[in-house]
Amino acid sequence: MSAYSITRAHAWGVLLVSNLTFGSSVVMAQNAPRLPDLSSYACGAPAQAQETRHIGQVIRGTYHEWYESYAGTGSSQRLTCISVVQPRAQQLSVDEAKGFLGASFAVGAPTADAPEQDPNAAARALAETETAERIPVEPLKRIRELAADTAETRSATDASQPPLPASKIFTGAAETLQGALKFAPAERSAAPATAGVDDRQPVSSTAAYPWNTLAYFTATYPAGGSFRCSATLVSPYVAVTAGHCVHNASRGGYIASGRIYPGQRQNTLGDGNAVRPYGSKADIASVQTTAQWTQMSGADSYPVTDYRYDYAAVQFQTPFTHTTTFMPVLYGNTGGPISSAGYPGTVQGQSAYGLWTSDGAETSRSSSSYRYQHVREFAVDASGGNSGGAFFYTDPNTGQRYLVGSLSYGDELNDRSGGPWYDSWNQGLIASWVAWVPGRETIASSTSGLRVASVFSSAQPEMMSYLRFYNAGGTAGTVDVTLADYETGALLATWRSPSLPAGSARQFSIAEVEADASSPFTKPLVYSLSVRPTFTGSFQNILWRKADMTLTNLSTCDAQQRSPTVLTNIHSSLLDGGYPSGVVIHNTSANTINPSFGIYNAQTGLRLGTYTTSIAPNSQRIVTIGNLEAAAGVSPAGVYHYNIKADSSFTGYLQHLLNNRAARLISDMTETCALSP
Repeated sequence: MSAYSITRAHAWGVLLVSNLTFGSSVVMAQNAPRLPDLSSYACGAPAQAQETRHIGQVIRGTYHEWYESYAGTGSSQRLTCISVVQPRAQQLSVDEAKGFLGASFAVGAPTADAPEQDPNAAARALAETETAERIPVEPLKRIRELAADTAETRSATDASQPPLPASKIFTGAAETLQGALKFAPAERSAAPATAGVDDRQPVSSTAAYPWNTLAYFTATYPAGGSFRCSATLVSPYVAVTAGHCVHNASRGGYIASGRIYPGQRQNTLGDGNAVRPYGSKADIASVQTTAQWTQMSGADSYPVTDYRYDYAAVQFQTPFTHTTTFMPVLYGNTGGPISSAGYPGTVQGQSAYGLWTSDGAETSRSSSSYRYQHVREFAVDASGGNSGGAFFYTDPNTGQRYLVGSLSYGDELNDRSGGPWYDSWNQGLIASWVAWVPGRETIASSTSGLRVASVFSSAQPEMMSYLRFYNAGGTAGTVDVTLADYETGALLATWRSPSLPAGSARQFSIAEVEADASSPFTKPLVYSLSVRPTFTGSFQNILWRKADMTLTNLSTCDAQQRSPTVLTNIHSSLLDGGYPSGVVIHNTSANTINPSFGIYNAQTGLRLGTYTTSIAPNSQRIVTIGNLEAAAGVSPAGVYHYNIKADSSFTGYLQHLLNNRAARLISDMTETCALSP
C-alpha cells in the first residue's frame, strides 16, 4: 500500500481527511489550510492543465519534491494531479493526494491559539525574558541605479551565469552565546530616503505555524562585529537567509559564528525584552551561499540584477525539535499579493525585537523586468534587520503558505522591497540546501576507487553526462559509483551498474544513474564521483552539449590512462549522420608495420571482424568508420558502438577522433581513466 494512502495518514502525523472538512472540530479550523477542490482529480486524464506548480518541502523529516497540476482559474481552480519526484517518482491517487496534502498543509500543527510547544520551557524561563542583546541591525541594502546602455549595465543584467554553490564548513564545538556575539561599532542603516506610513503588523502568537518557522538571526564576523538579520527554517537542520547576512568581504568573508532564535517575539514594542519560546541554536555545521555573492559582497548597494545571487543557508549539526512542519518552497510562482515577515530593528520609531509582517502586491517594474532576472519586488515596508526574511504566498483557495523568495533590499518605509525569486533557475541549488541532513560522509574520508571530476548532473538539462565503462577482464563484472556534491564532497547516493560482459564497453547517462541510485537525493549542478569496479578496464566521462550538439571527452581522473592498443565506444556508421568516428593508427617505428585489429560489439564484447593494414615508417593512417567496416566485412546491424583492440602489440598508438558535424568541430575521444578492483 502506498505511503500516501489515507489509511496510513497517521504515519505522517496528520489527522484523518474527514477532519479537514468545513465545520470540523480542528482547532482554529478557520485559520488552517484546507484541501483544494479535488472534484476533477484524475492523473492521466486528457484535460490540459492550466497551471503546474513545482514544490519542495521537508515533511516529517524527509525531503519531498512534486508537481501539482490545476485546471480552472481563480476560485474555480481544481487540482487534477500530484506527481511526486522525490523521494521516489509516482503519481498519487485521489486518496493518496488527500493524505499527502494533509501532511504538507500541517493539519494538527500548532495554531494561533495553541500554547508554545517547548518541552524545556521551565528551564528556559529566565532566558525567555532576558533583555535582548543590543546588536546592530544588518543595514538594509539598496538598489544602485546605473546609467543606461553602459558596460556595467549590460554586465549586471546578464543572467546567463547560473548560481554556483560556495560554502564554509564549521568545525569544533558550538560557540557559546558570549563567544558568538560581539558588539559592533556603530554601523547603522542609513536614514530613510522618504518617510511613509509603516503598516507592518506584529505577530504575537509565534507558536502558530508558519510563524514558529521564522527566526531572529545573529552573526559575528572574523573582523569583529555582530549583526542581526531574519531567517526561515525550511527543515529540522536548515534555515535560509540572505547571502549578505552570512558573507561580507569587508568584514572578513564568511561569518565566524551565528545563532538562530526561532519564533522570537516581543511583548511590548520598545521595552527591549525578547521572548525566546524555543531558545536558540548555534551549532552550525556549514554556511552555504552562491559563489557569485562571495565575489561581490561588502557593498551597500548593487544593481538590482545582482540580488539574484543574494541567498544563503545555515545548516546545523542537531535538529530544531519545536516543530515538524516547514513551509513548502514554491518555484516560479507569480501569484500575489505576498506576505513579508521578519525582524526589523525599528518599527514606528521604536526598537523592535519581535516578528512583524505586511502584505503587498508585486511592483510594476518587477513584473515587467526584474522577475526575468530572477528577482521580484513587492509593495511592502522594510528596515534594517529584515534582510533574509521570508516572502511567502498564501493560496486563496486553500490557505496554504508557500515560500517564494527572501528579502535583500528595500527603501525604508517606501513600500518597495525585493530579493531573489525562487524559480527554475536556482531550484537545484536551493533544493539541495533544503534537503541537507548532517552526518553525510565525504568521498575523501569514506571511499576508495577512481576519483572523477566535473560530471554534470541532469539538473543542468542543457548538458548531459555519459559514463562509459570498459571491462578488459576475462569475466563479467559490475561497477559501483558513489555520487557526491562537488563543492562539499558530501555523499549523496551510490549506484551499481548492470553486469558488464568481458570485453564490453557500456554507456550510461547520468539521468539513468540518478534514477537508479540507492536513495533519493537533491541533485547538485555537478558531481564528484568515486568509481569502484570488480574488473580491470577503463572509464570515460563524456559530455553532450544540447546548444551546439557537441560530444566532448571530459575524462579527468586521478589515474589517467591512454592505452596504445585499445579504443572503446567507437561510433558505428549508424551514427555517421551526426557524429562519425575516425580511427588514427600511428606507426612510431622506423619500419613498416602490418597490424591487425579486432572489431568488437561494445555492448556484448563479441568479436565481429578483423581489420588489417600496412603503415609506412613514422607515418599514420586515418580510417573512417565506414571504410573500416567495409574492410573488416562488418555490418553495423543495430550495433552503435565498437571496441577496437590490436591483436598483438605494435610500435605506435591508436587515436579516436569524433566529428561533431553540426558544430564543425573535431573532438579527441581517446583519453581514458584506468579502472582496477
